[in-house]
Amino acid sequence: MLQEYFSIKGGSNVKNKNYMSMKSRFGFNFFDVFVYSFCFVFAVICFYPMWYVVIGSVSNSELFTLPKFNILPDWPITFKYYAGVIFGGIFFNSLLLSILKALFASVSSLILSASMAYGVAKKKVAGMKFVNLYVLLTMFFGGGLIPTYLLVRSLHMIDTFWALTIPSLLGAFQFVILRNYFSYSVSTELEDAALIDGANEVLIFFRIILPLSMPTISALFLFQCVEQWNDWYSYLVYCNKPELQPVTWLLRRVLTDPAMAIKSDNKDMASMIHQLGYLPPASLKMATIVLSMVPIMILYPFLQKNFAKGMLIGAVKG
Repeated sequence: MLQEYFSIKGGSNVKNKNYMSMKSRFGFNFFDVFVYSFCFVFAVICFYPMWYVVIGSVSNSELFTLPKFNILPDWPITFKYYAGVIFGGIFFNSLLLSILKALFASVSSLILSASMAYGVAKKKVAGMKFVNLYVLLTMFFGGGLIPTYLLVRSLHMIDTFWALTIPSLLGAFQFVILRNYFSYSVSTELEDAALIDGANEVLIFFRIILPLSMPTISALFLFQCVEQWNDWYSYLVYCNKPELQPVTWLLRRVLTDPAMAIKSDNKDMASMIHQLGYLPPASLKMATIVLSMVPIMILYPFLQKNFAKGMLIGAVKG
């Protein structure tokens, strides 16, 4: 028994020795090869659709056909579809409207959600538990489309910019995240020290609490910007004016029903399609997709550091 035991133990040591020798000799083992290969293949699968859209947007539509596996664009490359989209007029107006909508709604939503979350986090204030429960109920139960539309109409916001932004300003998700952060991650000693120095609650909130909460607020700001940027349903429900259509609504029309764009009363949309000679080809659709992605892709690198930090806050406790 002892001889068998030591032989097995010795065999395991030999295996470990061989394993370590492979790692020390080549600098990697089979598990490392598998992990890196899987990550590389997964990255290619995620990246290729975006690359396919980019090369399709600069390829001549007569040569570029769908579906087709392309790695490089078909030569000669052309930027006429970008020019047709940008200088057509309607896309540029929709792009500015979407940027204004995303910035205004995101900043206003975070200010309102943070203000309410900070108040609810004050357990010593009477009635805050009811407010907390009232907001949480909206995550599970909604009034529905018809009551919401009647409310927006009674406030005279139909066919206005405010109908695209105000109904979604106070979000329960942002409220819950910020309330938990204010309750468990912000030291009450800082607030007490500020009160002793003569600061009021409003000054404490804007000068102390918000700067300390910037990682979390930056992450929520990115989420809210993406949500507002992708929102086209608000225009579908509340607006009929072509000058109020966001860029995602324009993208939807170009992708799903290009004939509707030509039949539209909007002269800029019709002229853009007419300048290209026929219904929007695949390259025009892809150029529109690329241009609609650019603002979010520009915004993300500036928030990436705070975004990663905000996601990890509260995950590790000392």
